[in-house]
Amino acid sequence: MSLLPAIRLVQSLSGSEKRFFKLNTRQQSGEKDYQELFDIICSSGPQSEEIAMRFKTAFPKSNVDNTARYLVRVLTDCLIQQRTQKDGFFQLFQGIMRVKVLQERALPEEGYRELKRIRENANRHQQHFIEYLTYRYELDHLSGTGFADVSDSQLVQTQMKAREVLKSMNHVQDHHSLFEMMKYRLLHAGQILADEDRKKLNDLMLSEMILMTGKTKNIFATQKLHLLFQSYFLTNIGDFPSALKTYRELNKLFEDNLPLLDHPPLDYLSALDGIITSLGMLKNFEEIRYYTTRLQQLDQPAYPEYFRYQLRKTILAVQLSIHTATGQYEKAREILNETGKDLITAYGMVNEEKQWELYFYAALSHFGCGDLKKAHKWLGEVMQLYKPQPNLLICKAARLLNIIIYHEMGDADYISYEIRAYTRFFHRPQSPRLQTETALLKLLQLSPTPALKLRPTATLKKLQEKIDQLKNDKYEQQLLRYFDFAGWMKKY
Repeated sequence: MSLLPAIRLVQSLSGSEKRFFKLNTRQQSGEKDYQELFDIICSSGPQSEEIAMRFKTAFPKSNVDNTARYLVRVLTDCLIQQRTQKDGFFQLFQGIMRVKVLQERALPEEGYRELKRIRENANRHQQHFIEYLTYRYELDHLSGTGFADVSDSQLVQTQMKAREVLKSMNHVQDHHSLFEMMKYRLLHAGQILADEDRKKLNDLMLSEMILMTGKTKNIFATQKLHLLFQSYFLTNIGDFPSALKTYRELNKLFEDNLPLLDHPPLDYLSALDGIITSLGMLKNFEEIRYYTTRLQQLDQPAYPEYFRYQLRKTILAVQLSIHTATGQYEKAREILNETGKDLITAYGMVNEEKQWELYFYAALSHFGCGDLKKAHKWLGEVMQLYKPQPNLLICKAARLLNIIIYHEMGDADYISYEIRAYTRFFHRPQSPRLQTETALLKLLQLSPTPALKLRPTATLKKLQEKIDQLKNDKYEQQLLRYFDFAGWMKKY
């Protein structure tokens, strides 16, 4: 279905981008059903059924999927046109296209001069693929002119330079392959929740170590990918002190190479987010403020609006997580009220994991203040808007908190249904599960409402012993960082 990508794209646009699109399409003649679809999406929510129905009413003879597909094409053309004015990476590709046109129109000398300019910029920004293209085009140009005024040694030298760039590209590709394979295994096999799970990644760790010991150039991309690999691995096995050390190295690498960062610097945002997560796990809330300031400094007009909103959302999530972790629920609610819901809902389809976090912390703020209805409302909204992901621990945390709220409300009938639904969705065959989940669900099954007090039994004693061990388990901390489920069970 082509409508959903169109909805996602339109809802990621800033106000200036929407105006630019309308200005560019206003001059076109003929029926503009795609413009009407654009307006419908802008004025509607993310529900594709409602949008399709409104479009069908306005244009009964038009196919909504074909129109959506064309809308995406026109929108991306407009976005590329805008980005080319600001983004050096886009400008390099535009230069390559210019060279191609000049060569086709029998203007090889002008094309060659453009190639040299592109190569200098590509080399300066370590864009190896584009740099290689300039050598390839130069060699094609020399071949086409019969190698006029070129010596044998000059030709070999140009070929060797092209080969060196290819070696750098292959080395970067090897790093990408290892990082992608690790992410694939973690996404499909689930989080590392025990030492046995960790062994499944040993081959990748060994390959990565061998790759780094080879004779390579001091390439920013390989250094970045190496540190991203290490930090991602250490975070997922629960070794947060080591992950923090690696993230700090990654942060220094980014700060020392600001001109080489992507536009916008999503990798840098991810690194700062990882540092803050590791610091939060270690309860080092003071140092978090420094990295929050770094996030604020990235909020610059030069970057796209959706990225700037992601920065602000990350900062809000950090503030709420700190206050809820330290028991300052009322302060968290004050920040939530001051910020308003507009920040949370803006660009809601860009990063769904961050949306789950924001809605969860909003619910937790109200839960900590005893306002169960508002807490339940926030959780109900996020579960309606976004599809839960089995491998995202924040989705587990949200569902578990929702079950606790049903317990606090004394809804024994519905809590049984929720526990069964949770187990069906998250505890599929061979799906990893944490002891925190098992203990909490067991406790709530034994006592579905606060009114039903538990009597001391061998089962309860065994359960309490298990709860006592949760806080010292590094794998359990991956879930407990969102909310102290173990502490709640102990109080109960």
